[in-house]
Amino acid sequence: MKKLYCWRKFGSAALIAGAFVIFNSIACWAQESNASSPKDAYLANNRQPDARYKTDVLVVVAHPDDEVMAAAYVARLIDQGKRVTLVWTTRGDGGTNDSGPEQAAAMGDVREVEGIRAATRLGVTNIWNLGGPDTPTQNPLESLETCNHGRCLDRLVRIVRLTRPSVILTWLPVGVTGENHGDHQASGIMATEAFDLAGDPTAFPEQVTPAREPNQNMNRLEGLRVWQPQKIYYFSNPTHTEFFKGEGPEYSAADISPSRHVSYGQIAAEEFAAHRSQGGGKVEQALLAHQSDALEHPIPFNEPTRFILGKSLVSSTPSDDVFAGIVPTGIPFHRAPGYESPAISSPIFHMGSPWYFYKAFWQAHGIEHLTNLVPAEVTIPVAGSLNIPLIVDNPLDKNIAVTFKVQAPPGWTVTPVEDASVEPHSQYFLRVHVTAPATRLDGWQEFAVTAVSDGKSIGKVTLRVELANWALPQ
Repeated sequence: MKKLYCWRKFGSAALIAGAFVIFNSIACWAQESNASSPKDAYLANNRQPDARYKTDVLVVVAHPDDEVMAAAYVARLIDQGKRVTLVWTTRGDGGTNDSGPEQAAAMGDVREVEGIRAATRLGVTNIWNLGGPDTPTQNPLESLETCNHGRCLDRLVRIVRLTRPSVILTWLPVGVTGENHGDHQASGIMATEAFDLAGDPTAFPEQVTPAREPNQNMNRLEGLRVWQPQKIYYFSNPTHTEFFKGEGPEYSAADISPSRHVSYGQIAAEEFAAHRSQGGGKVEQALLAHQSDALEHPIPFNEPTRFILGKSLVSSTPSDDVFAGIVPTGIPFHRAPGYESPAISSPIFHMGSPWYFYKAFWQAHGIEHLTNLVPAEVTIPVAGSLNIPLIVDNPLDKNIAVTFKVQAPPGWTVTPVEDASVEPHSQYFLRVHVTAPATRLDGWQEFAVTAVSDGKSIGKVTLRVELANWALPQ
C-alpha cells in the first residue's frame, strides 16, 4: 500500500515527470533512428531479398493434388534439408467430389484447402495458386487461354523471382497417352517460359524495378531481382513409361525416410490422403487398415519418381542427380534460343496444333530433344470422336489444289475429307474427323494422312491412338 500512497501523494508530479521522460525518449529515439537510417528512403531498395521465401526447388503443377506425382521425391528433399515451394496454376474447380456436394467455385475452395493441408504433411509451407480455372481438355492451348496465359505467366515469373529456385520441377510439356490433361501440359509450358524469362530484365520489367517510395504505401513497382533458375525437370503419368529411359534421374519411392521411418511412397500416399475430395479418403482408410494394396491405388505410390531433364544451364548430364552442378550463389541470365520461322520454298503438309505449337515451342526454348520423345499420340474414349488437325503451308505465288488420302485401322469410321484450294502465301487449316469403334481395341491404332498437290505428295502425317474407357475431350 505504500507505493499506492506515494502515487496518490505525488501523482501530478509523477505524471509531469513521466511525460517529460517519454517525450525525451521519443526525441532521442527519433534522433538515433534518423542517424542510423538512410537519409533517402529510396536506398531501402538495396535491402537483401526476403529470406523466408528463398527455395531450392519450385514445383509447378496444375491442380491441387498434382504435386503427388513428385511427393515421394519432395519428401526425400525435405529429409536432405532442401527448401521446396509449390505452385498450382488452377484451383481444381472442375473435378469430381468424393467427400461432399460442393462443386464448381466451391469445389475450388475445397481443393485449395485440401492441397495446403496435404503439402504441409510433406513439410512444404510456401504455396501459391495462380487462380486459373480447371479446364477439361487434352489441348494445352485451350488451358492457356482459360488461365489467361499472360496473367498467369506474369504471376509465375514473379514467384520465380521471389523464391529464387535453383531447380524447377513440372509436368512434361508433351502430349502422351494416359497423361492427357491440357492443364497439366499448360503448367509445364508456363514453367518452362518462366524458367527462361525470370532472369531477363526486359520481361515484366515492373517486377524488377525499385519502388519509388519504399517507405510508403501503394507502390506500383515491385523491387524484386532478376533470377535465373539452373535446371528444369519434367515428370508425367503416362500409360507407357519406356520413353523415360536415359532421359533423366530416377528415385526409388521404396527407400525408407530416416526422419519418418516409413517409405517415401507411403509419405506420398499420406500426402494424397489429405485430398479427400479426390479419393484421398479411401487411401487414408486403406493406410489405417494396413491394407496390403494401400500404396497401389489410385496411383502406384511406391513406383519410382522418374524425371526427364528439360535443360540444364550448368554442367550436368541427364542421368546425374537433380542437384548435380548447381551453383549455390546463382548464375547469370541465359537467353533462350527463341523461335525462328523455317524458310520454305515449296508446299508443306503438317500436323496441326497442339503438335504444331509444340514443335515451335521446343525450338524456342532449347528443348528440341523432346521432339523425338514419343510419336504424335492421343487417347480417345471408346465410341468417341477423334479429330486429326492438319495444316497446308503454301509459300508459292499461285493457288494450289490439294487432295487428301486417309489410312485408318479397321473398325474406325472416317468422314470424307474435301479437296482444298490453298491461296498463295497462306496456311490452310483442316481436320480429319473419325469415330472410334464401340468396343475397345488393344494396342496402338495407327492413322496416316497424305496430302497430294500437282500429282506429288507434299507430306504425310501419322498419329497413333490408344483407346480407353474414358478420356478428356480432345
